[in-house]
This record gives sequence, C-alpha cells and structure tokens, in this order.
Amino acid sequence: MNSPDSLAGVGLIACALILLVIAVLKAPGARHARVLREGGTAFLGERLMHLGYGWIHALAGSCARAGLGATTVSWLSVALGLVAGVLVALGRPGAAAWALALSGLGDGLDGAIARLEGTASRGGAVLDSALDRYVEFFLFAGLLFFFRGEPTIQLVVVTALFGGFMVTYSTAKAEALQVKPPRGWMKRAERLVWLTGGCALAASVGLLGLGAAPVLISVCSVIAVFANLSAIVRLQALCRSA
Repeated sequence: MNSPDSLAGVGLIACALILLVIAVLKAPGARHARVLREGGTAFLGERLMHLGYGWIHALAGSCARAGLGATTVSWLSVALGLVAGVLVALGRPGAAAWALALSGLGDGLDGAIARLEGTASRGGAVLDSALDRYVEFFLFAGLLFFFRGEPTIQLVVVTALFGGFMVTYSTAKAEALQVKPPRGWMKRAERLVWLTGGCALAASVGLLGLGAAPVLISVCSVIAVFANLSAIVRLQALCRSA
C-alpha cells in the first residue's frame, strides 16, 4: 500500500473518531422519523443515525440555498461511487473510502434537499433507490477486480453484494404488500458505513507494513453473512404476514 493512500485512510478514520466523540458527548437532539421507524442495530447505533440525519438536514439547507438541486446531488453521488469502485480496483482503498463517504453523504442529501424544496416525488424515490444499487455495484465490482485470480474470495464478494440487494428487495416487497418488515441487519446505511470504514482501515494498515486484502475480505465476509441472514429472516416474516 502506498503511503499517500495509507494516510488518506488514517485521515478518514481520524475524522470518524472525532464525529464519534461528538456523538457520545453531544446532548440528544432531534429524533428523526425514519430512524425511529427502521431503528438501529449492533452494526450502526440509533444515536449515531439520529445525529447523522441531523447533520444531513442542516447541510441540505446550505445546498438548497446554494442552488444545488436534489437530482444533481444524486448523480454526483453515483459518479463518486464509480470513482470509489475504480480506486479500490486499482489498490487505493484509502482514496476509495473518501469517495464512498462523499457518495454516501450525497445519497442522504438528495432526499433531504427534495423534501426541503417540496420537490420530493415517487419518481425521485425510485431513481434514488436505483442509483444506490449502482453505487454498491461499482464498489463491489472494484473489489472483484482487486481480487482477480482469487475465485474463492470473489465468491465472498458476490455473496455480500447479493445479500445487500436482497435486504433492499425485502424492504421494497414489504412496501408493495403494505406490510412492515422486521428490523434487520445490514441495511443500506450500515453496509455503506462498513464498506467505507473497511476501505479506510485496509489502507491504514499499510503504514504497519500489512496488506489491505485481509481487512477487505473480513468486511465482505461480515456483510455476506449478516446481510443474507437478515434477508432470509425478513422474507420469512413477509411470507407469514402475506
């Protein structure tokens, strides 16, 4: 791992730790309906989610005043996701982590901007959800290229990608059936946090002379196991409810 990329990973982890300290010390703020509805899990706590949504809503106001529309932010998020995939494919997970973090921020901002401007629509929600799937595909495609020639590890990566898609599918199916799915693990926000953190950590260990592969494999394995378990539990509950 080259030193600049390792430093990029360390920098992102340092920023995340600062935000974590703020989240612990900060008095409880506004509670957001989506977080209350979906809840937190062991992989991403509810307090952090409330704080994150609060910051996103504050930033959305600045974007709206600057004339940055929701659709523009959505496409910028996709472009950054593509950049993240290319960077991780080239063996630069630290830079990929920054691109993925900014892509995730854009993913949260576009909906907040649309609601703030009164332009939220079902069509926009469909587009946003579809673009989210492409961002995940780009990152996992980059991981597949990074692990080229290692089919066993590539299978883990594909299983993680499939699990994430199935969690999203179970949510969409529940909405179509007008049934509330059980709270599961590894929803979109959780997967994004784990992938971003995994890429940052994979780059950071380069300063210790260690390789990025074990960290990336571990993160993909966690997502592969818990996303697929979550999807199975949720789909079983939907079948019983339907």
